[in-house]
Amino acid sequence: MFENISTISDLLFLTTRHYGEKTAFSYLKDGKMCYVTYSDFSKQVTAAAKSLVLKGITNSKIAVASENSFDCLKWCFAVPLSGNVLVILDNMATIQEKAYMVEHSDTSCLIYSRLNQPFCDDITKNNKSVHHAICIESDAEDYLNCDSAVELQKTDGLELSYIFYTSGTTGKPKGVMQSQINLLRSSLYLSYSLKVKDSIFLILPLNHILPFANVVFTSMYSGGNLFISAGLKNLFMEMQEVRPYCTFLVPALLTYFDKMIHGTAQELMKTSSLDQLTARKQACDQLLGGNLRIIVIGGAPLDLEIAKRMQELDILVLNGYGLTETCGSITVNPNEDNRLGSIGRINFSSDAKTIDGELLFKNPYLFKGYYKDSKATEEAFHDEWFLSGDLGYIEDNYVFIVGRKKNLIVLPNGKNVSPEELEIELLKIQEIKEVVVCLQNGKLTAKVYSKYDKMIIRKKINEINKKLASYKQIESVVFCDEEFPKTASSKIKRGEI
Repeated sequence: MFENISTISDLLFLTTRHYGEKTAFSYLKDGKMCYVTYSDFSKQVTAAAKSLVLKGITNSKIAVASENSFDCLKWCFAVPLSGNVLVILDNMATIQEKAYMVEHSDTSCLIYSRLNQPFCDDITKNNKSVHHAICIESDAEDYLNCDSAVELQKTDGLELSYIFYTSGTTGKPKGVMQSQINLLRSSLYLSYSLKVKDSIFLILPLNHILPFANVVFTSMYSGGNLFISAGLKNLFMEMQEVRPYCTFLVPALLTYFDKMIHGTAQELMKTSSLDQLTARKQACDQLLGGNLRIIVIGGAPLDLEIAKRMQELDILVLNGYGLTETCGSITVNPNEDNRLGSIGRINFSSDAKTIDGELLFKNPYLFKGYYKDSKATEEAFHDEWFLSGDLGYIEDNYVFIVGRKKNLIVLPNGKNVSPEELEIELLKIQEIKEVVVCLQNGKLTAKVYSKYDKMIIRKKINEINKKLASYKQIESVVFCDEEFPKTASSKIKRGEI
């Protein structure tokens, strides 16, 4: 019923008609669970959109600076519904980085959470182009209760409605331009592949296209209940309360889950006669609610050993792949044919190929270009194919990635080494929290952040070396005293190490 969907207005109309009084979203507020139906969500979003029009805020760029919350999500729907362009700012960025995004995007209205008040004060003082500032919490009554008969601008969904800033590991972020029809239709394949009709747990930040479009829309297409987490602080408490069926994670969070399950299982085994697998299953149920069956992974290489351990706990780990430029998920492993090691099957509306080992993608939902950067837009394409920057290969319509083209290490002997491949192996060492492999002084070097005994780590790295081809073996280990600098999506900024 969603095949011809084109606009946010379509989505609200169809989900209200088909799912009306079912719970669409839930969240914890002051320790109490709150529920919002599809019908109520449509009314609240429409009221917020109309309030913007009544305030004279139309055909403008509106930036949202907020941590994940239900109220933030409402505004993310209301802005494009009102005929404005939504710019979602990276909530983990510095004030200076956010200020760049606001200035570069030509933002004239800022919607912000109370935690972003210092940023709002800075922007309204130093950027004279920002004429309106709306606090999500304190200004809610003025904007979310509008029942005016004002007409909202009609659209075909093809025009610019979103600017997402990529959190690149080098250089300034680029503004990726997307339309409503792109976000809505590109999410259909993910919905068909996952077949999730139960609760989904949202922990990833909304300023990224995967959680913003693919996760939210996938949940709405299926008539599911999307729980919006407040963040890592109360993560396991929330999961125990909600008992979700599915969640979307980056590999760093999956590793965190795995280590917490391992630690909890070890404690259980100290006070009982449980075998290791039974203890792990009990630990998993205690931490994750006992109902989790699907974890979708994207954003970085997946540790296959962790995926296998999760499957022993009856949790299916499905690897997917997508970029902001491809409108999120372009491949995903379907439930019925999950191939560990692959980033998934190419979706039905897309195509993929390789040139000199680099993966290229094509589909109807590729981005509209980089905002105010025609040169970068031109460089991103080979004819009508998008250059992903990832190295990989395709087998039986499934895609496999071996590393990033720009990260590839060329050794003095001419051999090529993918640092990501080695980093996955090194992160299997429990004592290593973070690691980056690079070429330093002509030697393949592992830069390690850990609080554990250095001799133990060196010994374990030597054991891993024995299993590697000679040219891939780590020749030098450098220990770092602090965690590595990262982007908002938890990717390590290699150029700053």
